Amino acid sequence: MAASMTGHGMSKQSVLKQSLTNVLICVILLSIVYIPANSKGPLDLIQNALPLTLVYCGIITVSELLFWLVTKQSKHFKILHAVQGAGLFMSSVLLFHAVAVLYGAPFTEATAETFHFALLLSSTSVLPACVFLGPHLNTWIRVFAHTNPDLGKESVVFITSISSVVGAWLGAFPIPLDWDRPWQVWPISCVMGTLIGYCVGLIVSAGHLYYKYTVFNKYKLT
Repeated sequence: MAASMTGHGMSKQSVLKQSLTNVLICVILLSIVYIPANSKGPLDLIQNALPLTLVYCGIITVSELLFWLVTKQSKHFKILHAVQGAGLFMSSVLLFHAVAVLYGAPFTEATAETFHFALLLSSTSVLPACVFLGPHLNTWIRVFAHTNPDLGKESVVFITSISSVVGAWLGAFPIPLDWDRPWQVWPISCVMGTLIGYCVGLIVSAGHLYYKYTVFNKYKLT
């Protein structure tokens, strides 16, 4: 992974704001993941996987949109871009749903659970790209296919998207094992893997952003 230094014009304040925002979102999500995993009642993820998955999606969506509103450079809102982004997002939900079924998720049973998992994975991996990269295909190709995001929001989007998908994939490994644990029921471990992967991506991208910014400024001064 190589982040372009095109974003070197970022100020120290914007770098700190992005990094601290990442850490704050991570702390909130990890708290909400940890508490349901260790509680009995309405916050029990095993018993209330569907509504809690929607809560996770809502927190991620609101945090991404709020950060976009705070940091957007252009004051012009383009309805066409919003519609295109919504189309990309919903297409990704259907795609992740289909991929989950192809990889062994129940086809005729637990369809709501599979859809909610696909919705969460899209919220952590595709929604940030729709919000911060826009609907421009060339930008998506440069960031994801060429792994060449600019330093800043693009690098954060790239890292969190990849780590979310990897987390979801790793979360599927315990499901077929004969441990007879309640959290092995589809798709609980994948939901937790997705969230943990997303949180890891937030922390890694925050550190990566600050490190790259520091290195560039040292290089510029020499």
